[in-house]
Amino acid sequence: MKTVYGPVPSWRLGRSLGIDLISSEKVCSFDCIYCQLGEKYEKTVKRRKFVETLRIKEDLLETLDLAEDVEIITFSGMGEPTLASNLKEVISIVRGITDLPLAILTNSSLLHRREVQNTLKTIERVITKLDAPDEKLFQRINRPHPSISFSQTLKGIKKFRSGYNGELELQIMFTDENKEHARELAGLAAEIKPERVDINTPLRPSPIKPLNKSEIKEIKEIFEEKSLNTKTVYESNKIKVETVDHEETARRRPG
Repeated sequence: MKTVYGPVPSWRLGRSLGIDLISSEKVCSFDCIYCQLGEKYEKTVKRRKFVETLRIKEDLLETLDLAEDVEIITFSGMGEPTLASNLKEVISIVRGITDLPLAILTNSSLLHRREVQNTLKTIERVITKLDAPDEKLFQRINRPHPSISFSQTLKGIKKFRSGYNGELELQIMFTDENKEHARELAGLAAEIKPERVDINTPLRPSPIKPLNKSEIKEIKEIFEEKSLNTKTVYESNKIKVETVDHEETARRRPG
């Protein structure tokens, strides 16, 4: 089982090579209703080492030798990457191997922690998540670990934003559950001041049906009223990539 997968065609990041710091079964601080990784998982907020740093280094060296046209390296995969206690160490290792920029996809649940903030400040692009405007919807959509609250998560994003000099993006997954709350979410996004808002809906295999193009277009217009730079999943260009290991990539990105 490899810890590095892809490259994958990412509508946000281009030709992205993924590093999975969890690698086995899903381990996350959320259990989002739209998650594509299935129901078998561990819900936790305890940071620990899931994969040895040396193994990630070996996998990265091997995959980079085979991969073509990689534009960015992204920390993502089978769960929440900030749960990996060796994230900072892995970042340092990657920096010693390649000059490619780094990105991370995070659900924002641990951004209130100082050590997580300090680590993510060393990454060029941080893509945070905010799917709900209040505690009730947060619990219904993201189904977080009992120790995580909406207010804590929102404060963590804002705190990180205030001290981060890289490119902060805010991802929002829109479904029937939150589509009527787009205006509230746009207001929160305006307070956060991200470089870009990624308006998403679950187009890959998911327990939840996606919104259609017309619904997403209406949502985008609401965000643009706040002068927010937005991009939607329906506006993405098809990117052709040659994946090194199709099985490992499909395990993390079904469909």
